Parts: sequence; structure tokens; C-alpha cells
Amino acid sequence: MFGYIMADEKQLSTEEVARYRRVYCGVCHSLKDQNGQLCRLALTYDMTFLALLLNSLYEPPEQEDSSRCGAHPTKAQPFATSECTEYAADMTVLLAYHKLMDDWHDDRKVSRRAMAQALSSAYRAASARRPEVAWAIESGMGEIREIEQRGEDSLDAAANRFGVILGCAFSYRDDFWADELRRMGAWLGKFVYLMDAVMDFDEDEKTGSYNPLIAAGVTPEDVSEGLRSIAAQVAQSFERLPLEQDIHILRNVIYAGIWGQYCGKFGDAAHDSETTPSASKAAEGDDGE
Repeated sequence: MFGYIMADEKQLSTEEVARYRRVYCGVCHSLKDQNGQLCRLALTYDMTFLALLLNSLYEPPEQEDSSRCGAHPTKAQPFATSECTEYAADMTVLLAYHKLMDDWHDDRKVSRRAMAQALSSAYRAASARRPEVAWAIESGMGEIREIEQRGEDSLDAAANRFGVILGCAFSYRDDFWADELRRMGAWLGKFVYLMDAVMDFDEDEKTGSYNPLIAAGVTPEDVSEGLRSIAAQVAQSFERLPLEQDIHILRNVIYAGIWGQYCGKFGDAAHDSETTPSASKAAEGDDGE
């Protein structure tokens, strides 16, 4: 359920790609500083989007620097950190831990359990810093596991529950914007869960793993319109937020990036720009309202 909330870098300028990667590296550095070197293995672009979104909304001070790391041992890479990259790093650890445990319960992969155990101290530390979100993720993932084990034939049951999880993760502060962030995260979480089911459909059909589409007796083509409707809801919440910084990168993710794997598998025609929310905004600049 990771790897969908990311930019389509082909549609970004050189400067925007550089900015996107600086914040990605910033989340990586926050992972190391708060949770230890091993946690960098859990890094995803999904939580880079969250850091960019929260940076844009709350505009905290950012610290910029450069350094070498295991992934770039010979050349120092620039990075940007803030309280929002620190928050995104904690969300990365909390979500990664439960994803690893979910894989262990589903497939009994010893490597997944071993990795989860390696993250356990970082998970406890992140949980202590973000207790409400940690509880929401733990309880939500437990409910999703029960839904999947029962083999429920509802398309929405587990997807809605994952939406609640991501909505809670997006709600960074208890303030005026909390409800809109939670709403946006909830729709995005539902989109991600169903998109993951679409992308895994053929493999799950072969292995017999739970997939809500298979359980409901529908095909990926049957849910394409539903995915577009959900994406439209994500975009509506996104556009209600007063964002200026990195707005083109953020719109790129919302209107193009989240469809990247889908278009890679089914072709661009499957992602109909007329029925997805204002896809042209992904190509607009900061003043493209």
C-alpha cells in the first residue's frame, strides 16, 4: 500500500525535481536523527508528499544542508528538514512497522517479521511522540487484518478503514485545517487501498491472497470510474487548502502522480483526463488556479 503517492517527475521542472528530492532526503535525515540509521530503509515518497503538504500549509522554518549517505557515499546530497519532515519520518516508521507485520501475518515471511523486530525500538519511540496517531494506525490495521481474514466481499470495508488511518496521519495539528486534512487523507487512503488491489489483482488471483475486487466478483476495469470519483474527492479537499509553496509539485502528485502505476499497466487512455479532476492542473505553474 505504498509507492502510489508520488510525483510524475517528467512533468516537473529541473528546479522542482531538485526541491522534491531535497525534501525526500530531508525525511530520510529526519528518520536517521529521530529513529536510527536502519529506519532509512523504510523511506518512501508517499510520506515525502505529506512533508511537502504540511510544509506548504504551515510554513515552518526549514534547515538546508548537504551530506553523504549510504545511498550516495561519494557525493554530498542537499536536503531540507523541518518539523514537518520530522513528523513525516515518524509516520513512516509507524506505517512501515504495521505493513511489515501485516506481510508477516499474511505470508509468514520471516524476513518481514525480522525487519519489524529491527524497527520495534524506533516504533516505540515514534509511538511515544505521536500516541494518538500510533493508536489509530494500530487499531485500524488490526481491523483491516480481520476484514481480510474474513474474506469480506465489500469493496469499501477495508479501503474505508485504511482511509481513516491515513486521514489521522494527515491531521497534523488540532486546528482549523485538521478536518480538511483528515478528509483529504481519508479519500487518499481509500484510493491507495483500492489502487493497490487493482495493481495486485492478477497476482492475487494466482496465489489466492485476499483482494477486495476478487472477493466482490469485479475486475479492475469495473472500478476505474470509482477510482476517478475518489480521486476527484481527494482533489476537492486539496484545493480547499490555502497552499502556495511547492503547489505545482503537490498538484503534480494529486492529478498525475497517483495514477502513475495505473497508467504504466493499463496505458494513459485508462486515466481519462475528462473524468479525473482537472488533470490539466498538474501542468500548471504556481499561479494556475
